[in-house]
Amino acid sequence: MRTDQADPTRRPTSTLPATVPVAVVGAGQSGLAAAYHLRQAGIRCVLLDAGDEVGETWERRWDTLRLFTSAQFSGLPGLPFPGDAARYPGKDEVSAYLREYAERFDLPVLTGHRVLSLRRDGDGYLLTTAGGECRAGQVVIATGAFGAARVPDFAAGLSPDVPTLHTSAYRSAAQVPPGTVLVVGDGNSGRQIAAELSETHSVVLSCGEAVSPPLPQTVVGRDMFWWMSVLGVMSLPVNMQAPDPVVGDRVPGLVAAGRIRTVGRITSAEGAELVAADGERVKPSAVIWATGYLTDWSWLDPEMLDEEGQPRHTEGTGVLPGSHYLGLYRMRTRGSALIGFVGRDAERAAAAITAAATPTTPAATPEGEPS
Repeated sequence: MRTDQADPTRRPTSTLPATVPVAVVGAGQSGLAAAYHLRQAGIRCVLLDAGDEVGETWERRWDTLRLFTSAQFSGLPGLPFPGDAARYPGKDEVSAYLREYAERFDLPVLTGHRVLSLRRDGDGYLLTTAGGECRAGQVVIATGAFGAARVPDFAAGLSPDVPTLHTSAYRSAAQVPPGTVLVVGDGNSGRQIAAELSETHSVVLSCGEAVSPPLPQTVVGRDMFWWMSVLGVMSLPVNMQAPDPVVGDRVPGLVAAGRIRTVGRITSAEGAELVAADGERVKPSAVIWATGYLTDWSWLDPEMLDEEGQPRHTEGTGVLPGSHYLGLYRMRTRGSALIGFVGRDAERAAAAITAAATPTTPAATPEGEPS
């Protein structure tokens, strides 16, 4: 059964079902892609999301955030990202696209249903949410790669008189007091924010020991991700991946122009100063922590976790039968956590779920009788 268009006679799910064949935890890009493929296969599911609306997490990012993948490589299965394929969409466009995607394919999203615990229950799973309990035969954990803000332990040594923001709370340069701002972390987020702040502030960017290799957004008129796809880089297994590149990086030019100064990796904080690995000290008027995220998996069944509290899985297939993961950083390939590439993993998970849900036909004897 195909469901390329929404069924006008089907009403959106508004209450938590007592039982469902498949529960998808998270209605971000990964969860939506999984639900799409499950509906294509005729498998009933429900998506449980903690937010008030689809796309909410994107709306909370900083105002000028743009994807480093062009629109051509930012769509989910069945619905290309709208507009000029060569442009780089902003965060509000992504949020609107995800809402349109859920509506277009009539995906059964339950917002405001944070999953508080997920436990093995007989041959299925029991999910306890803020709105009640639900039993599912199989589960897809698609809560994504961005959890709680990660701030280094040494930040506790920084004087409370120095304003700080994690990238998850940063919205615009207007939040940052005048003077010198130190951006700690030089991945895509750190460099984008440093470049933005260089227009209004004196910026110092702390770079790690292994500086991410910069890549242009286009090469010979083609998007970098076109080249990476054609050359098979986006499909390489995780054990063959090089460090993540910074795409479309303006920082080298801004450094050359004297608008951004770089220091080494920050390793400690002493009062109003932060200290780099080589001993250099920086006394900023504000600090932006571009230091990534931590994910709390304590709500999962302990059997699903390893000794370090991380999910036990092989390329997204959980250690417990009927459990699947999507959207984890480099879960299978470089694209496992990217909006335009997560559909591959979602299709693979949906196929496994469909196979497990389909009764096996008894083999026949040579005489045509069931064996």
